[in-house]
Amino acid sequence: MSDPSSFDSRQANGRFARGNPGGPGRPRNPVSAVAGDLDRLGVDVAEELMRNTIERARKGNLKATEMVLQRVWPARRHRPIELDAAPGDGLRNLLSEHAALAAAMMNGEITPQDAQAATRVFNALQEQMRRADDQKLAARFAALRASPS
Repeated sequence: MSDPSSFDSRQANGRFARGNPGGPGRPRNPVSAVAGDLDRLGVDVAEELMRNTIERARKGNLKATEMVLQRVWPARRHRPIELDAAPGDGLRNLLSEHAALAAAMMNGEITPQDAQAATRVFNALQEQMRRADDQKLAARFAALRASPS
């Protein structure tokens, strides 16, 4: 079962007695140590692998060329979108902005993800404009009710 000598280091209430050295405990940051080892290994190997990949790309290996280009020249994401804003007022203008956005996406000028993000911005703006119009109408209605006829 258990070693009787293990009970010697405890007090009558079950707590460890003063001076008990305790066990070895859990090692500090074992995951961090392994991750650090892997990072050091990766740094050592990365340069060699990149040299080999560049050499293959120069010899005409298209997959190696693609890998090098992706590393050196990554795909652009989250870039600004330029739309020609048509003059107009409020909600009617947003309809033309949505149409311009859809046309830019269909022409390949922007990605569908960029178009979706811009649409969320337009929808939020449209909702704010509706709320402002509702507040103006509520204020007018309150003013009309308050004025004597």
